[in-house]
Parts: sequence; structure tokens; C-alpha cells
Amino acid sequence: MNICEYTYCRTPFADTHLTCTRFGFPRDNSRLQEPAFLMETKVTGLPATIFDMHQILPAIDNVLELQLQIMEMFGIEKALLQSVPPQVTSIWGNDKLRELAQTHPNRFWISQFLDPRMPDITKILHQLADMGIKVIKLLTPAGYSPDDPKYDDFWATMQERNLVAMLHTGFITARHKKEEARAGVFLHSRYANPLLLDLPARKFPNLTFILCHLGGNIWYEEAAEMVTLHDNVWGDISGTGIFAVQRLLKVGAALDWTKVFWGNDSAPWAYPFNFRLLLTALSQAGVQEIAPLLLYENGRRFSEQFLSS
Repeated sequence: MNICEYTYCRTPFADTHLTCTRFGFPRDNSRLQEPAFLMETKVTGLPATIFDMHQILPAIDNVLELQLQIMEMFGIEKALLQSVPPQVTSIWGNDKLRELAQTHPNRFWISQFLDPRMPDITKILHQLADMGIKVIKLLTPAGYSPDDPKYDDFWATMQERNLVAMLHTGFITARHKKEEARAGVFLHSRYANPLLLDLPARKFPNLTFILCHLGGNIWYEEAAEMVTLHDNVWGDISGTGIFAVQRLLKVGAALDWTKVFWGNDSAPWAYPFNFRLLLTALSQAGVQEIAPLLLYENGRRFSEQFLSS
């Protein structure tokens, strides 16, 4: 008996099968590097055009080429790429993403990672805004509470320069433990509760926030309240956000579905499996009709409003 190695599946399947019977993840992981295999991994129910509003580029050979191939394959018009702290070496960070923005401006938006505790942080914000950067990636689990008044100048500058604050919400998953140990920096999940953004969202109503992962599988209702009741708060359902979607649909919680969008948040080869995961969740809840909202329409509206030059 095999156990599916896809992070969001883990379904047992028989040794006689070459792929997981649930989402088609291969038993032989080397096949994930084969564009031909991924092209054969059909996904039905997708809109013709897709916006990926939360993607990463792992620091592996030919990752950009594979990313662009997969984008063509599935009709992904553009992707918002997430940056990471400088201690993280497994994913493309600030410098690599700025270079990419110069070479592929029509295929990618980029974020830049910042920490509000950095020296001269408001000066850095002005510099990035002057460069045309639109999105700032923040990682509060690095050890700070975003509603502390000492960060008000930071938020005020973000608002003044029309920058978007994109923040991790939800439990810090175990897959980050090895990266934390290598960097010698350990994260605190308690700082990833979406309600810690409630006060900044009230104080700075013209500053746009994105709650990455929509609170994950423990703070999904808090995130739903934030998105629904704050005009300036949006959510993405990348990564553990799929579990937030499943739970919100199961309990029938109120959520403004016009302010939520999808992201892959994985290596490029994961696109077909993450698409299947989303579409299966929507189908099981009987709400397949919102797939175009999550995969295209909401991202298009958001990008036109906040990411256009």
C-alpha cells in the first residue's frame, strides 16, 4: 500500500496503481519534472483564463521555464509571485523577483518581503514604491504583532503610497521546520491570527490587505469575518486556504466570495493537483459556479484596481 505524497492528499492507494486514485499524483515523483506527464494530467471545469494570485518559485533548475510552460498549458494569464525573508534560500526572494519583473512584466506581478522592524523601514517603503512595486509581503509569525501601535507609521506609509499588504494567516505548517532550523529563526503561529489585522484595517481604511490562506484550517471563520466586514481586506485561498474553503462551506459561514481569489503556492508541477483539489471541494459542496470567481474574475478586478501601473 502506498501513501500519496501530495501535501494536501495523503490518501492510501494500492501498489498496482502508478498514480493516486484521488488526484492523480504519481507514485514516481520524478515524473513531476516531465512536462509531458503534466500535460496528460487533465483538469476539467477550469475557466479559459486564470489569474494565480499567490505563487512561489522554488530555487531549482529551470523553474522559470517550467512555470511559463504550465501557465501556457492552463491558460494562466498572470501570476503574483511571493517573496520570502533573506534567510530562506529555497525560494526566490527580493532580488531575483525584481530581475524577473524586468524580463517578464506581462506574466508576473511581484511582491517584496519586508519586516516593519527593519531600520529606516518607511524610507525603504518609499524606495520600493518609487520603483513601481505594488505588493509588500509580511510575515508576522517572525515574531511581531501587526496591531502594535509602534507600527502605525509603517502602515500609514503603506497607505500613503498605495501599497498592498500581503500577510500570512493560519498555522505555520510543519514543512517549514527544516528551513527554520537552517536559518536559525523559528516562527510563532500565534501571530498569524487574522484578527491581529482588525485594528490596522480600521485605522487605515485606505490600505489594502490580503489575508494569505484565508486563516488556514484553524482561523477560517475569523478570516471570513475580516474579508466580509472590512472593505479593504481580501483573502487568498492558496495552500491551506483550501481547507479554509472546505470548512467555511461545510458550516455555511458568511463570506464575501467576490473578495477571495486562488493561488497555487507550490512548485509549478503542483498546478493540476491544486486545481483538482479546489474543484473537488467546490463540487462536493455543490457550488461549482463560484470557480470562475475564485480563479479569474476576482483576481482580474483586484489587479485592475490595485496592481495596474
